[in-house]
Amino acid sequence: MKKLYDFLTSLDLGIWLVSGVMLFLGIGSFIAKEGSAINDVPLFIWLTQAPPAETWWLWITVAILAVLALNTVLCSIESLRAKWQRGSFLIRIAPQLMHLGFLLIMLAHLSSAYGGFKDGGPLPEGGAFSFPDGSRLDLVKLDVQIGPMGMPLDFSGVLRHSTPSGVIKGTFSPNHPYFYKGFGVYLKNVEPSPVRTALVEIHREPGAPLALAGALFFTVANLMLIWLRRGKRAA
Repeated sequence: MKKLYDFLTSLDLGIWLVSGVMLFLGIGSFIAKEGSAINDVPLFIWLTQAPPAETWWLWITVAILAVLALNTVLCSIESLRAKWQRGSFLIRIAPQLMHLGFLLIMLAHLSSAYGGFKDGGPLPEGGAFSFPDGSRLDLVKLDVQIGPMGMPLDFSGVLRHSTPSGVIKGTFSPNHPYFYKGFGVYLKNVEPSPVRTALVEIHREPGAPLALAGALFFTVANLMLIWLRRGKRAA
């Protein structure tokens, strides 16, 4: 058991695991066929519904990432045990914050892969679609500014959302999506003719808050390490 534990806590294992992730993601970039739905649906839906010939490399990548997460946790525990009585608090805690940020980002992707939602497509002016809770979102009006070359320069849409708690009126534009209970409705493009039609995407990313927290921890830890090393060079 001790040999297994030492193996799982080794830095060499972490390096090999990261190399394995990069290798199989590289293989997957060549295996993915044109028209693959990997970017159009939550990841776990694609993994369970696509043919094994297209998904095997990602299953291996997920397994490697699981071992890498275990390696990160165990390395953090061993690092704290070894350095708890040495150096300043910042020196002890900075690498662990970096590890925590990495783990939170992994957990965020896992959460979105399992509980995420992706849908969308063309929606004409006056059209509507329904959310999973049964509420109805109507595209009341599209406003488009056409440039001299006949291309849209700016566009936005007026929305009416019929929910169980009442009617909500809102708008959306390329940089200002409409949000409802964790769902984001994004206006990607507008075709002005023959009928004004919006290209709409609907996303739900339950892992977004965790990803933001992980990125903040990772950034703060890196800034702390840069500051500590700068202090050492000055000394």
